[in-house]
Amino acid sequence: MRLRFVFGLAAALSVLGALPALAHPHVWVSMRTQVLFDAEGNMVGLRQDWTFDEAFTAFALQGFEKDASGNYAKEVLAPLAEVNVTSLKEYDYFVRGKTAKAKIAFKDPVDYSLTFDKDTLTLHFTLPVAKPVPAKGALNFDVYDPTYFVSFEFADTDPVTLKGAPAGCTSKVETPEQPQTMQLGESFFSNLTSSSNYGAQYADKILVKCP
Repeated sequence: MRLRFVFGLAAALSVLGALPALAHPHVWVSMRTQVLFDAEGNMVGLRQDWTFDEAFTAFALQGFEKDASGNYAKEVLAPLAEVNVTSLKEYDYFVRGKTAKAKIAFKDPVDYSLTFDKDTLTLHFTLPVAKPVPAKGALNFDVYDPTYFVSFEFADTDPVTLKGAPAGCTSKVETPEQPQTMQLGESFFSNLTSSSNYGAQYADKILVKCP
């Protein structure tokens, strides 16, 4: 099932002539991630801030009314934020996490909202872990859409920060080189699902190490 939150974006942009028929991805996201820790030094969640490209923003906001200041009130955008977040469950919220020994399980997002600034929408949400993860050692997170309908890349400034981390913890990001692939038809991408691994080759990675 295609992500509900794109609201048929690929078809709409194709009609508008904004994208070639065979183009992928169709949505671009600039992201920042805050890795959250509790007082005992356990990793307890990820705070995500995803800024969508202007084309997606313009399409998603069709029919929404601006307020007197020329912005969109938080309560106006609240239903759209809920649709975005609930649509992502099937895709594990585009986040895979693991320690050296096991996968990290996440619960459903909390504290989610949408904001509008400089012609772009930003989705904010916190992704709690199912149970606290001891920070000692290495934590790895991959962020990607398995169908490659959405392309993620880290923001140029402050892409990853650590909140409440034990002393000595460090983080870095890794962005893969873009694979050299043959042009694939839309039929190939339309057959990809949430269980596909095609998008993994484009995964941006967060590496956290704590002593």
